[in-house]
Amino acid sequence: MAVAVAAPDPVVTTSTCAHCNREIPSSNIALHSAHCARNLQKCEHCGDMVPRKHMDEHYDENHAPVNCSRCKQTVEHELWDLHKRMQCPQRMLACQYCEFELPAVDIFEHQDVCGNRTEYCQSCKKYIRLREWIGHELLLHGKTNDNAESSSDRSMLENEDGAEEREPAHGFNHKQLLLTVAIAGLAVVIGSILLHKKD
Repeated sequence: MAVAVAAPDPVVTTSTCAHCNREIPSSNIALHSAHCARNLQKCEHCGDMVPRKHMDEHYDENHAPVNCSRCKQTVEHELWDLHKRMQCPQRMLACQYCEFELPAVDIFEHQDVCGNRTEYCQSCKKYIRLREWIGHELLLHGKTNDNAESSSDRSMLENEDGAEEREPAHGFNHKQLLLTVAIAGLAVVIGSILLHKKD
């Protein structure tokens, strides 16, 4: 019994459109080129082919400078996400000690003051600066108190004089501890540089 063998598909030859640089089947190139040149325009910013009637809209949505409502700077559209997340001096950041949110331009000065506040250490019965708390727990007590309460719901403790003090938050695991110490050190260095620049 003879088995029918399918004939191989013929090789389709293509030509490059002079307007959009796409490879188009040679049999359609004349029609495509006429349509392409009449209706599409190459964006000078990204190189995309955009319908001529939508070019203004394309520019506004993808390339127009953006005015930051927080710091009033004009930012290139391509850098807008980076500006919002990392560069805007008015973006809100949480203090690593009290979790209060402040503009980035003010956070280092605030943390410098906030980190000097003290809280009572139950283990050694001393008041410890917040900026030294993690190192204090790790070096002197050899623990990170993983089961301690989070900073958002610290309980109030009675000290020897009867004054109320908040129990410090130290619910960190070892990796969080190292990361926090590294970030705090970096923040101090950056803060010092910024303060020197202001002077």
